[in-house]
Amino acid sequence: MKLKIPAYLLLCVVLLTALTSCHDDDNKGARTVEGKWQGTLLEAKILVLSIPVQTRKDDTFNAILEFQGSGNLTVQDDGTTASGRWEQNGETVTITSDFTIENINFSGNYTVKERTDTKLTLYVEKEETYKDPDTGAQITGTVQATFYFIAI
Repeated sequence: MKLKIPAYLLLCVVLLTALTSCHDDDNKGARTVEGKWQGTLLEAKILVLSIPVQTRKDDTFNAILEFQGSGNLTVQDDGTTASGRWEQNGETVTITSDFTIENINFSGNYTVKERTDTKLTLYVEKEETYKDPDTGAQITGTVQATFYFIAI
């Protein structure tokens, strides 16, 4: 005796199998920033009403960040050490710390622009009040900063 399976039942089984075998790919392609990184370059721009009022390129930037697996963060810059927290969701790294680097408050949501075994590039854009190191004036505007690191 032959068993006949209606085509629609077979189609339902195939679809159900395909749907239940899928998994969450939200972090596909995203590599964790976990590890120890030393800064090599900082590029920053401050815009007020979308007009650049200050641009800075600092090739002496050498801060050290250690993103620990526990979510803890250690930052060292110019002889000062601070701690904080970090978490990563896809290409976004959220850092919480009371630390400033080159007069930029380090807390914020960073976009991972590059992550290889030896390089890490983070970009942040946020509204902030910034102290001009030359004049001491307080400037409120949009800070756009790119931080370049190498693995250590």
